[in-house]
Amino acid sequence: MLKKIIETTILAASLTASGLCFAEGLDAASAQSVYASGKHADYLAGYHQRIGATPQCSVCHTTEKVSDTQSEIDSSCIKCHGSYEQMGGKDKAAGKNISAHAGHLSINSCTTCHGGHEASFAYCNNCHIFNMDMKFGRQKIPYVPQDLDVYKDAVPNRTETTDVVIVGGGGAGIAAAIETARNGHKAVLLEKMPIIGGSSLLSTGGMNVQGSHQQKEAGIQDSPELFVKDTLKVGKNKNNIELNEILAVNSPKALSWFEEMGGHLDLDKGVYGGCSAPRMHFTKSGGIGRYMIAVMKKELEKSGADVRVNSQVVRINKDANGNVTGVLVKGKNSGLYEIKAKSVILATGSYANNGALVSKYHPEFFGMVSSAQPGSHGDGLQLAAPVGAKITHLERVQVHPNIAAGTSIMLTLAFRTNGGILVNNQGKRFFNDNAPRNELGASMLRQPAQKVWLIYDDAVAAKRQKVHNGYVRLGFVTEAATPEELAKKVGLPEQVFAQELKKYAEFVKNNKDEDFGRKELPEALNKGNLYAIEVIPAIGGTLGGLNINTKTQVLDEKGKPIPNLFACGEVVGEWHGEDRYGGNAVTGNIVFGRLASQQATANK
Repeated sequence: MLKKIIETTILAASLTASGLCFAEGLDAASAQSVYASGKHADYLAGYHQRIGATPQCSVCHTTEKVSDTQSEIDSSCIKCHGSYEQMGGKDKAAGKNISAHAGHLSINSCTTCHGGHEASFAYCNNCHIFNMDMKFGRQKIPYVPQDLDVYKDAVPNRTETTDVVIVGGGGAGIAAAIETARNGHKAVLLEKMPIIGGSSLLSTGGMNVQGSHQQKEAGIQDSPELFVKDTLKVGKNKNNIELNEILAVNSPKALSWFEEMGGHLDLDKGVYGGCSAPRMHFTKSGGIGRYMIAVMKKELEKSGADVRVNSQVVRINKDANGNVTGVLVKGKNSGLYEIKAKSVILATGSYANNGALVSKYHPEFFGMVSSAQPGSHGDGLQLAAPVGAKITHLERVQVHPNIAAGTSIMLTLAFRTNGGILVNNQGKRFFNDNAPRNELGASMLRQPAQKVWLIYDDAVAAKRQKVHNGYVRLGFVTEAATPEELAKKVGLPEQVFAQELKKYAEFVKNNKDEDFGRKELPEALNKGNLYAIEVIPAIGGTLGGLNINTKTQVLDEKGKPIPNLFACGEVVGEWHGEDRYGGNAVTGNIVFGRLASQQATANK
């Protein structure tokens, strides 16, 4: 049983009764006076009351009921201010370097950031540190874990039915919802955050595929066996081999499935962590996560799946025989309601943003930032434990070595795999720059003052030019024409750093890293300008969680399937082992999301 070691935070549901000012329970006349002054006047509701010739709630509330997605309010915003895309265009035309409306998250809901009856806030600042001009609000409102045990005996206000409930709207949940709806089954996807995408949206690397047409066109030999061997190598042979085999064998089908939606990925000719063959597929448009979610989101909308954001699952329901029968949902505005379903799929992601849970197993990580999405609290573990699920290896936490200092932004590992190196504040390399994540991250923590810089040149930047340009725009990158100039700018010993680069260039020329045994040496870092980004280690993801079988059924303490309960994505433990092979998670979202759907819809 997962112990309660999380902070208790219970959020009250907003009132939605007919004829009321929804958050306060006021009629229109009373609302006019309440929102004219005091704290309410600082919110958007107060602002709209003040500027209206005839102040009325109906300026924003065009219907008597507010949905959890709040799309009816969004439509009112768009009517006056223009669409999300139009707002982004206005920001660019005004010369704004950073525009929340043109951001990579593809937030198309105004109410994600702008609250009518509460302080607005910049959702972007859950990862970034932008100093945005946020009217009627503040820079950031943190998302904190909740204790779901308080809903153990809660009573719903209504009940509905469906075929399959998917809990979590990241990459795995989206894949499961698309597959379910496409095959003619009623699917409800529930996401507690105000946007879908989860941590998948923040992925910067690529998608591992063996036997792809891109590999064949490049003359690269690969196989499921080699893929599994490499995955086991990175995972220290602690992986669930059967799940790895499913991943490897089905990876080309997953790529084809994505390409049929209109997606396009190129093969990265580099290899990661000493693995045997180039198999990571990436997008030249920027981060793999935001690109894939954008493509999949369109297909999700076409599929007919019922997608609900601001909808947190707070309990899995079961009958007297232990069969899962559905879920209890807390809607942002609609309160508690029950959905009865033939099957439930958990795709709730990691616990990487649950500091209490992480530091329970790793006190040395206390206070460390996380690159996971802000709602990664381990909800799936809390939900599954009361119905008997086995939860293992919560100590398996991945330290990601590529976080831009001062933020929680995960940089793409492609700058290292394609030739970049890491140096400490003494201007020297200190480890195999292309080692698996946990090994490299642990080494970074041991460096003086934990100061580390990612160093690359124009030849490396050209391989990810759009991404490099984005990092420049975000202010991460320091540029210089010579090693001495770059060292001076970032505070490294000039001659030591210059000599280190000269020595590394010799290693590349001789194709042998005599210091740390790096096998892949594609660039000598002596072409054009040099670039430096200060990077820090951070919690990149978690590798423990639920146990599943090859049918994605969630297993109990005795290793038996819990009837009607399935899981996919990062909520599942075991399959990554002790370290995650970069690029496998993106592939696994599609492979296991689809498999979970197929098994759940076959469930009678």
